[in-house]
Amino acid sequence: MLHLLAAPPTAMPRKPLLIFLLTLFLTVLQIQWASPADGYDAESLSILSPEVLGAWPGVLLLFLQAVLARRQVSALRQASLCTGMLAVYWLLANYVTFDARVASWSTYSALEIWMHVLPASVVSIAPCSAAWFGAAWLILRQAGAKKSR
Repeated sequence: MLHLLAAPPTAMPRKPLLIFLLTLFLTVLQIQWASPADGYDAESLSILSPEVLGAWPGVLLLFLQAVLARRQVSALRQASLCTGMLAVYWLLANYVTFDARVASWSTYSALEIWMHVLPASVVSIAPCSAAWFGAAWLILRQAGAKKSR
């Protein structure tokens, strides 16, 4: 009986937690960076808040990485695929955010929205993607090195 009480609790694996937190942090940073200053009410929590938008890709990338790891895809390829998917998600999130916060108050066409969103997105997505790719590749490579020991 004492043996059961003295057993250490099982800890959550560090790799998924680190990747989820990295995705959440960089998504919030990227969306805030690319968001227009007009029409943003920071006190209201909605489906378009950066914190909520950051949780979705974090969960989806964890599932994708589990599938890729099961198929024994290299860490470099996993990081590349996930970074590309995350960049597309960020671009679409920037479009939706701009459409809801700015374009809904005016008469913007879809082309005019993209003309506003693309420059802001390139400036914010490029460094955030580079940071996510580098950190995810290091996390995945380190986790792979531990498994091969």
